[in-house]
Amino acid sequence: MNARGYQRNYKAQSLNTMTQGELLLLVLDELVKRLLRGDLALKQENYALFEESIDRCIMIVRYLDDTLDRKYEISWQLHRLYEFFCYDLNRIKIGRNQEELNRLRPLITDLRDTFREADHIVSQQGGDRGSV
Repeated sequence: MNARGYQRNYKAQSLNTMTQGELLLLVLDELVKRLLRGDLALKQENYALFEESIDRCIMIVRYLDDTLDRKYEISWQLHRLYEFFCYDLNRIKIGRNQEELNRLRPLITDLRDTFREADHIVSQQGGDRGSV
């Protein structure tokens, strides 16, 4: 097996063994990474990369929204938060607005950190780690 095949197999196996909380954190980490990439691209006036990064952020937020289990009250609150993120990301993209991007990034980073802390608490309690 070549190195790429091994890496692909390893990644697939890693994803299959992750808890739901770990998968959520992986997606949120990717969202934060894409926001940072978009921020850097905007500062460098690389508008193609900026728009690509923001489009990817919007796709990730929509995915997060689509995977919510609506039978829980917190899901409806997260849905409204995700709608706000998508709205603001679209405004940032259209206006190439660095100031708004700088305002939004900490909100998304805080959300990721909150989920990380919740996953940590659940794992320490020995509970079902998939419940985050």
